[in-house]
Amino acid sequence: MSSWGITDNAANSPLWAAASLKVEGSTSNRTALFENASAGTFITGATHGLFNYADNETQSGAIAHVGWNLKTTGSGGRAGRVQYTTLVAMSGY
Repeated sequence: MSSWGITDNAANSPLWAAASLKVEGSTSNRTALFENASAGTFITGATHGLFNYADNETQSGAIAHVGWNLKTTGSGGRAGRVQYTTLVAMSGY
C-alpha cells in the first residue's frame, strides 16, 4: 500500500514529508504542512508547504514535475527565493 494518494488533500499527502523538515512524520504535522502559507510554522525564517501539483500547474517552469512537491519560500535575506522539491513524481491523473 502506498503512503500517499493522488487526491489533493492532506489525508492523501505523504505522511513522511514533514521528516524532510526534521520534524516528526505525524498526521498533525502532515496536515499543518499541507498547502501551508504561514511563515515559521516549521523553520524560522521560511515558509514550507506541501502541494499536489497537476499538469496545468507546472507550465511556469518553476515546478519540475507533477505530483507532491515541497515548496520553500525564504524571508529576510532570502526573501523572494522559492524552491520546489519533488517528493512524489506522478503522472496520469
